[in-house]
Amino acid sequence: MKCRCYINGHALHDEQLPPFAELVPSAAMRRRMSRFLRMGVPTAMAALRRSGVDPAQVDAIITATGFGCLGDSEKFLRTMVEQREELLNPTPFIQSTFNTLGAQIALLCGNRAYNMTYAHRGYSFESALLDAAMLLDEGQAHHLLLGAADEQTPAQHRIMERMGLWRRHADGEGALFLLLSNEAGPRCAGCITEVLFPAGEELRASDDELMRRFEADRVVRPEPMQPDCATGAGRRLAEALPLLNSEVRRIVLCNNYMDTNPTVIVIEWAAQRS
Repeated sequence: MKCRCYINGHALHDEQLPPFAELVPSAAMRRRMSRFLRMGVPTAMAALRRSGVDPAQVDAIITATGFGCLGDSEKFLRTMVEQREELLNPTPFIQSTFNTLGAQIALLCGNRAYNMTYAHRGYSFESALLDAAMLLDEGQAHHLLLGAADEQTPAQHRIMERMGLWRRHADGEGALFLLLSNEAGPRCAGCITEVLFPAGEELRASDDELMRRFEADRVVRPEPMQPDCATGAGRRLAEALPLLNSEVRRIVLCNNYMDTNPTVIVIEWAAQRS
């Protein structure tokens, strides 16, 4: 799909972010946040702050997650068994739903606009990105917050290890958020111009062939045994943005989570579009 999504702000959860209490002023909200939410919510607020866009101007919040709030899901199920389904704390159940991250961000910003969560395994981020691109292209949104998050838990790691999935891959986790707009702002870091998935034929091509096809200057692929998660495509997109400049004007991002989800995302230097 061809698109034009300007990235006017972005943040990764393991970057140097402002203090947690500054990004999430409500002490009651901070106390109730699980580890998954503590990764995602501050990252979203940091991306929004870096963009300079007023939260009231955000027309949509779209989140993606491959496995959701695993920690809270495991905690609720474990408590249900241990306490024989009696006197259960509802908080882990409430926070185990896939849309918890998007809902928490909306509550914190006082945002009542379009709010959608995609839980589409290895295609979660790409599905959310296509939704965002269509909203911007159709004029239904001018600014929107797009994010992705997945957490790693000991139980999830052991189960997938027993399935043999870590023989050629490494388990990972993370959160990122992008403030996407239909126009380049003063802090624009780049522009997403094309999203392809599935993209098996493209991923089988050499880097030189991909650069010729997309008229790109560079191809970025995952490193062997690089820690990855179902929404890792979003993280690699954010990490590739600093590579864009007057000499590297277009980058082709190739992703293939667990060798089953081939996708291609093309980003370019914003000066080409602005």
